[in-house]
Amino acid sequence: MAREFGEENLFIATLPIMESVVRGQFPKASLITLPIRKKRVILNVFVANFLRCFSPWMSLMKTKVDVSISLRHMRDYLQSILFYSVRSQRRFIAENLLLGNGRPVRRWTECAFKRLFDSQMISYPEAGEGVPSELEVNRKLASAVLGREVGISEIWPELKPVGPPPLEPPYWICAPFSSDPCKDFPLERWIGLFDSMQRSGRLPTLVLTGSSEQSEKLKSFLGLWNEFPSETHVDSRVIISSTIQDFVDLLAGAQCVLTVDTAAAHAATALDLKTMVLFSGLHQGMFAPWVRSTRQHWMVQEKSSDLQPWHAAHKDSDLVRVMEELFPG
Repeated sequence: MAREFGEENLFIATLPIMESVVRGQFPKASLITLPIRKKRVILNVFVANFLRCFSPWMSLMKTKVDVSISLRHMRDYLQSILFYSVRSQRRFIAENLLLGNGRPVRRWTECAFKRLFDSQMISYPEAGEGVPSELEVNRKLASAVLGREVGISEIWPELKPVGPPPLEPPYWICAPFSSDPCKDFPLERWIGLFDSMQRSGRLPTLVLTGSSEQSEKLKSFLGLWNEFPSETHVDSRVIISSTIQDFVDLLAGAQCVLTVDTAAAHAATALDLKTMVLFSGLHQGMFAPWVRSTRQHWMVQEKSSDLQPWHAAHKDSDLVRVMEELFPG
């Protein structure tokens, strides 16, 4: 949209957590921050968020645009209200995935919004080969807005650093924890991989990173790695970025990113870094896997009917082989 209409003509509404990266990637665009929270605090979630968003809601109502697009495909009532508050000549929105929860009121509300505001509804697609549904639906939205078939390469996620990394390269990054513990990889196996790379002389400084909520877990992990018996130990540390753009800048300076299916996997892929993602297969096809180039390796488990954990399918020798392909010699 920035390439087609000019970045200075974009109005982007986003959550506070994404503010830094939106400003970093689109510095000429106008930004409206929506202070929506998921957790209930005294008041009903809808009421509390409505009050928090009252001021930006007023800003949205004053905004007049040619086209409005919703990239949110799981919309609650408030998000729908905020989207339709913008005065727009044309509205494009994807099918709401929350309609599958069986609540008739949600369906009636969605249908009423669509008819009242004459929005163009895009059906949510199935995943294609190497193209998760969340990227394919963005392609379909862009095609509808521009009135032409938009190629997947035109909407492929890209990120860029806007500042220097917080430490001097070379370094590798490991983001071992996700928001869902069932997607995490056993720490002792991460340590085994670190040791193998260290003994082969491939591992430079090692940075463990994640969200602020994961800080204590990361420090404990660092302690386990430092206590691992080895003739030599590379410099290892924990770095927690204060904003998502700082996180992107940290990743951008890395030689390699090792992670599970979490924000680091998608950001590193969008940066086209050498990346190995140990993928649990949860929600496969919706958000992942996807690659920018041969520099990214998503280790996808073989489908199995047994009761073994997902990570049992990923052999240590396979992990080492991928790393040797990324760093030959």
